[in-house]
Amino acid sequence: MIPEMASLKLFFFLVFLRISFLPPVLTVDDELCDPVLCDVVLVDYPFRLTNQPHCCGDPNFNLSISCINGDQLPAKTIINLPLSGEFTVDSIDYWSTPPYVEMSDSCMPERILEGLDLSNTPFQPLYPDNFTFFNCSSDSDASEGFPAIRFYCLSGKNFSVWGIPSVAYNQSSSGLSLCVQIAKILVPLPTSFLPQHNLTSVALTWEQPYCPFPPCNHCGSDCQPENGDDECSVKKRGLSNRIRYSLILAVGTPVILIGVCITIYKLRVSLYYHHSRPNVEIAGLNAEPRLPAAVAVNGLDCSRIESYPMNMLGEKFKLPRADDNTCSICLSEYQAKETIRTIPDCDHYFHSRCIDEWLMLNAACPICRNMPDDDNDHLITPFTLSSSN
Repeated sequence: MIPEMASLKLFFFLVFLRISFLPPVLTVDDELCDPVLCDVVLVDYPFRLTNQPHCCGDPNFNLSISCINGDQLPAKTIINLPLSGEFTVDSIDYWSTPPYVEMSDSCMPERILEGLDLSNTPFQPLYPDNFTFFNCSSDSDASEGFPAIRFYCLSGKNFSVWGIPSVAYNQSSSGLSLCVQIAKILVPLPTSFLPQHNLTSVALTWEQPYCPFPPCNHCGSDCQPENGDDECSVKKRGLSNRIRYSLILAVGTPVILIGVCITIYKLRVSLYYHHSRPNVEIAGLNAEPRLPAAVAVNGLDCSRIESYPMNMLGEKFKLPRADDNTCSICLSEYQAKETIRTIPDCDHYFHSRCIDEWLMLNAACPICRNMPDDDNDHLITPFTLSSSN
C-alpha cells in the first residue's frame, strides 16, 4: 500500500508541474503581431513600429521606431533615444549572442562628441572603447604613429579631426605635436577589431526581456484601438486573457494540491493504524490447531514464550532473510537497537513486543499458522484457565 501511495503523490506532483508551466491558449480573437520589414531592417519583438499596438512590443522598449518612406528615397527605420535624439537603424540582429542594433547618422562622430546618453533606455554598448579626439592642423597625419581615424565630416580645409583609441594613445609621442586634444569619450563600437571600423556607426545591445508564456508579441481580444489611430492603450486594456489565466493557475493549483496532500495524509494515517492493530480474535479463529478439536487453544504461557530465542539488532544488523525486513504483525521495518524473537519451529521472526502479545493470545505462527510440535503443557486453554481459578 505504501508504494501505491508514493506513486499517487508522484502523479499529482507531475500534474502540478505540467499545469504550472502550461502556456495560455490564444483565443480566436487574439492577434499575433507579425514582424515588419522596413527596407532591410526586420522590426520584431521586443521592438515595435509606432503604428503598431503597444502590446506588440515590450513595455521597457517603448521606443519610437518609425518606418519613413520619402517621395523618392528608400524606406529607412528611425529609432529615437530619449536623451540623444534620432538615429538611423542599419540593422537589428536578434539571433546573435548578445543581440544588437546598429545605428548610424550622417556624421556619427559629431553625434558622439555631442554625447550619446543611454540613460532611460534598455541599451548598453556592444563593444565599449574609449577614444581620444584631436583637432590637428591640415598638415598633420595622426595615423603615422597610431591606429587613428580621420573624421572628414568634422574636418575643414585648414584643420582635421582625428580619433585614437585611448589604449593606443601615447601622450609623449611627437606625432601629435600639432594637435590639440578635444575630448575623451566612450564609444560603443560595432566590432572589436579596430582596423574594421571608422566610427560611421555604433552598436548597442540589450538583455532580452523575460517572456514566461511565448509568444509574447500578441494582443488579446480586449485590446481596442484608441482615438482611431490603431494604437492600443495599455491602461484601457485591463487584464488580458493570459494574465487572468495565469492568476487562476497561481491561486487555484496550490489550493487543489494542498487538499489532495491532506487527503492522502489522512488516508495513510488511517491505513497505518489499521495495520498496526491486527484483529487477534479473527486470527485466532483462522488458526489451524493441531490439538484435538475438543480443546480450544488460545495461546502460550510466559515461560514458553520466553524460551523462544530473542536477539537485539545492532547498528549494521543482518537479518536471516534479506527480503524479510518487515514485521508481519505491525507492518513496520526492522530498525537498529530493536529486539526480534524467532519461533524455532518455523524460523519466522517478529518484533519481540509484537510476537509476545500475539503468542499469549494465539499459539500459532502469524505467517505459516503452525502450532508448536512438542508437548502441550505450556498451552493455555479454557480448561487450564478454569483449573487455575
